[in-house]
Amino acid sequence: MKMQWKKLFTCLLSGILLFSLLMAAPANQLSVKAAPAINNANKKACWISFLDIEERLQDKTEKAFRTTVSAMYDNVLAYGMNTVIVHVRAMGDALYPSDYFPWSEYLTSDRRDPGYDPLQIMLELAHAKNLQFEAWLNPYRLSRDNESTVSFKATSQYTRFLPYTIEYKAPGGQTCLSLDPARRETKDLIVNGIREIVSRYDVDGIHFDDYFYVSGMADQLDIVSRKNNVNALVSQVYSTIKSIKPDCTFGISPAGNPDNARSQGADIDTWLSTPGYIDYIMPQIYWTDVYMTGGVATRMFTNRCNAWQALNKQQLPMYVGLALYRVGTSSKTDLGWASSDTNLAYQYVTAKQLGYDGYALFRYMWLEKDIAAAELNYLKAY
Repeated sequence: MKMQWKKLFTCLLSGILLFSLLMAAPANQLSVKAAPAINNANKKACWISFLDIEERLQDKTEKAFRTTVSAMYDNVLAYGMNTVIVHVRAMGDALYPSDYFPWSEYLTSDRRDPGYDPLQIMLELAHAKNLQFEAWLNPYRLSRDNESTVSFKATSQYTRFLPYTIEYKAPGGQTCLSLDPARRETKDLIVNGIREIVSRYDVDGIHFDDYFYVSGMADQLDIVSRKNNVNALVSQVYSTIKSIKPDCTFGISPAGNPDNARSQGADIDTWLSTPGYIDYIMPQIYWTDVYMTGGVATRMFTNRCNAWQALNKQQLPMYVGLALYRVGTSSKTDLGWASSDTNLAYQYVTAKQLGYDGYALFRYMWLEKDIAAAELNYLKAY
């Protein structure tokens, strides 16, 4: 069976259209290699989001927190990964004692000091297990729905942030809060918060995702103005990080559709062509290569990978965000997820062929799901 897989894999590397891999043999026929040593040119990361923190780590004693984090990291390592990207600021909050932001309600439901430093513990445990640790922040978002808006308005920081806060209706009708990207005070606050992290903690990187100008927020503002506001922040974040710790990376994971990323204020063309903005890009390419367009299967994943690679004039490291959470799901438009358990392996190998340097999986919770085990074992083999 190993020879059968190697034959298929050779075909893959030769660039043959890969339905054969998408329909490959069951996972128990594929031998899995040992986890690799850390290699920054071959990042294999897992996003640990605020949802994972709420589900696994909320309101725990220090001892229970340590035990749970250690077990989570062991799961990351078991699938051959070498990096964790941890949500230390999801909504104007902090996973550590901050001079600027309130405690995260996803860590402590009453936003009170837990009596220990969760970020320091997570960082120490990661490094002890030879995992790279990147601190993941949403720079502007303060809330995501009615409930979290009420919660943030109850903090003392809300009164301070109010002069440069936007309240808006999300597409679903929920009331949400965001810092105003156009305001100097917003930029200063975000930069000070990042300075706080990089100065106090030995993080290996700072990471932003795709939340800049989201739907419903300042919809009347043109795309050029959005990009200018976001660029002013991104360039200052970059220079601030490098002034404190030059080897600390700064990367961004924008929406996988380049046009959508641009509309949200992500100036990906400038970031990938001009020094002084980012160290790496990680587009969230959450489609398979069996994506239906007008009744015809298209290679959406490969097409998006190529589109991003074409923008990379600086030849910066590129990693691909992969949709672990879509494993096994049914979709009328994206047929690959339900028809194969080798999507992630296929996507990783395809991305490597196209010059990408690794991947990140969204999100941690799915490492513990039985439905994802076969996909993860195939992926681990490479």
